[in-house]
Amino acid sequence: MYKKIILGTAQFGMRYGISNQKGKTTKNEIRKILNYLSRKKITYLDTASSYKKSEFEIGNYIKINKKKFKIITKYGQASGDIQKQFRRTVKLVGQNPDTIFAHTAKDYLSKKFQKNIDILKKNFSIKKIGVSLYNPNDLFKIVKVRIPDVIQVPINIFDKRFLDIKVIKCLKKNNIKMQARSIFLQGLLFLDKKKIYKKFNNVNKTYEKMLKISYNENLSLSYLSLIWVYNKKEVDKVVLGVNSLKQLKLNLKYVKKKISNKSIRLIDEINLNKNKIIKPYLWNIKKL
Repeated sequence: MYKKIILGTAQFGMRYGISNQKGKTTKNEIRKILNYLSRKKITYLDTASSYKKSEFEIGNYIKINKKKFKIITKYGQASGDIQKQFRRTVKLVGQNPDTIFAHTAKDYLSKKFQKNIDILKKNFSIKKIGVSLYNPNDLFKIVKVRIPDVIQVPINIFDKRFLDIKVIKCLKKNNIKMQARSIFLQGLLFLDKKKIYKKFNNVNKTYEKMLKISYNENLSLSYLSLIWVYNKKEVDKVVLGVNSLKQLKLNLKYVKKKISNKSIRLIDEINLNKNKIIKPYLWNIKKL
């Protein structure tokens, strides 16, 4: 039932998300979340060497509870030597990662990164090499250099750039899987619309259209986005970040739900692709 779910663990190591009022997830809550994932046979955990104590918390849980998970992690040149980052992951988590992502297209295209990845892939049982992308144009650049096994990209009800037909054709042609992240727009979809309108220009009309769809489906914008993304056939996996077991249970409850074909068509027609609201790196705000 939950084969598409990957648990995002940025919150395990630091305060993450524009609407996050609780900060870093507590050790006790991490234990509850990972216990529940294990019972539900959700095996993928998404982390990164830059997520502060995330890898440590995951490894500490695995060591104490003897549970098995598949680790997806990300490395970038800004964090130092790639092989050192890999050894740190193995030391902290207690196992080799299943998948390694480059943090950015620039990292992935670096000859130094590629050389180090080749060494790691040759000497260790790493199944997939991928890249985290922020702009669709970067996909067309990287496939000319080296085809990744998987990409991780932002997709939500307002950001459909990576669902463009040219992108999908490129992925199919090169047999590249796509993982969706930022399905809640880094927590923005949980916030009151007045705060949104105050910080972002020219979104009111489009936002109101989406609110009308969510009202008709009796869903919040956040859960409308979750259901819509989860059911996109082009999406292989969905990265879902939570702060508590309660949030996790609610999210897993909603991925079982469906929305009407009419609502799906309306959502597909709406986008804010040219507005900075879909690009958190342009927000220049710490919290709303």
